[in-house]
Amino acid sequence: MNEHILYGVTPERDLNPSNESLGCMLHRSLKHHATKIAQIDAVTGKHQTFSDILHSSCYLAQNLKIRGLKSGDVISICSENRLEFIVPVIATLYIGVVSAPLNPAYTADEFIHCLNITRPKYIFCSERTLPTVHAAVKKCHFITELILISDNSLPEFNVNYKALMFSDLVKPLHPSVRVDDFKPDEFDSYFQTAVVLCSSGTTGFPKGVKLSHANLESFVRRVARSQHSLSIDEKERLLGLLPFYHGFGYSMMITLAITGFQMIMLPKFEENLFLSVIEKYKITVIPVVPPLMVFLAKHPLVNKYNLSSIKDMFCGAAPCGENTIKDVMKRLGVKFIRQVYGMTELSIIITVAPVNSDKPNSVGKLVDEAQGKVIDIENGKSLGPGAVGELCFRGPQVMQGYFNNEKATKETIDSDGWLHTGDLGYYDKEGYFYIVDRLKELIKYKGYQLTPAELEELILSIPEIKDVAVIGLPDEASGELPMAFAVRQPGSNISENDIVKFVASKVSAQKRLRGGVKFVDTIPKNPSGKILRRILRDSLKSKL
Repeated sequence: MNEHILYGVTPERDLNPSNESLGCMLHRSLKHHATKIAQIDAVTGKHQTFSDILHSSCYLAQNLKIRGLKSGDVISICSENRLEFIVPVIATLYIGVVSAPLNPAYTADEFIHCLNITRPKYIFCSERTLPTVHAAVKKCHFITELILISDNSLPEFNVNYKALMFSDLVKPLHPSVRVDDFKPDEFDSYFQTAVVLCSSGTTGFPKGVKLSHANLESFVRRVARSQHSLSIDEKERLLGLLPFYHGFGYSMMITLAITGFQMIMLPKFEENLFLSVIEKYKITVIPVVPPLMVFLAKHPLVNKYNLSSIKDMFCGAAPCGENTIKDVMKRLGVKFIRQVYGMTELSIIITVAPVNSDKPNSVGKLVDEAQGKVIDIENGKSLGPGAVGELCFRGPQVMQGYFNNEKATKETIDSDGWLHTGDLGYYDKEGYFYIVDRLKELIKYKGYQLTPAELEELILSIPEIKDVAVIGLPDEASGELPMAFAVRQPGSNISENDIVKFVASKVSAQKRLRGGVKFVDTIPKNPSGKILRRILRDSLKSKL
């Protein structure tokens, strides 16, 4: 029965030997790190100590309980990256309230869809996101209070909810109330839901992914320093660019509070700011996504900055080509860029390339306590090394399920507890995993199954190309024809025929760009860097 199943290593050390709740771990760790600087806003220069987070989160937790929130209730957070974001995240973990972060870039329909999944009672928002939130909340009568995170006063709205200032809720209601008197509630970590994160939404509206306190604890263990982890300890300085509402950014906030590293935070990506912050703050660890890797490999601005402080880079969210990785390593003088693989439904990360890995195109080995296998997409049988199939995983990393969506949960997690990822890949004889592409994104040409990622990596090797996405163009005779959407580098005059001929010279006949090339200004992607192929397909349908 266990044939062709791989197992992660046993943890080297237990980060939680007393088996205390996640809230208690956070409370104790924030006290331990005390006056050390936890986060710096790279735009404003403002900073926040671990004590600041401790005091604000304890007072907010007390005030939320006084206002009637109880274990299992839901609050939402809609904001760009900012210092205050971590406070409601940790406060809810203290008292068993579920947080549901939302992407501030959502359209009104997406926003209302996600609010209707979790039906939060309170919503925290920034001044920047207030207009969008206000428009949505008017249609969502289950939200009773809006809490504004801002240095300015509340604007006057004719609304059906109460509006409060965040600053009024992160201080004691009475002078006699002290942080030292506060104690987090105890929960069963396996059953207590901590957060509902939205799935990537690459194929349709997002679903709400339920992660438990135990799921988040397993993520923290994957960041602790060991051969089979991200290897981030309290001496490191990490760039906080990935959005905090995203699974990785959210989970790194939790890990920041427990392990004590320092995060230099950016609200969004801007080319010069991104590079200057690395130079100014001597960033040592950078989590990146493939579009950022392409920028670091190709953009001329990179040569103008001193990025020699970088010791470790890890890339996730989507496959990154080996050539791009090697180009960045050479350009920055970084010895290793480690790929990681995971998804929100697997508590963010399930495989990590070990320290000093010599396989740049691999996403690494299974994390602690995880199990993995590759199954035949036709008959479901487990496959051996080198055989391509669907990746499946089991272990404490697997989500609780989709929020209020039992049907989708059963379609994703089978009766034996295996989560079916929908990703195609394989593993080698040493247990290293490799990603081929998304199962749903395969291009089917005359019976051949082609992977967009292979063609995208090839086209990106052309110096005149800035970005690219490949999809299947519907064709009655052949099924689908490989077609590329390409972004030229500034000043480039490369033609469609140039690209078609280049690809034809490098691949077998069935992989040629028979659907042609369309030049566009940008490739639509979600915040973690995954290509939104449905938008590209829809653009073709509208023209057809």
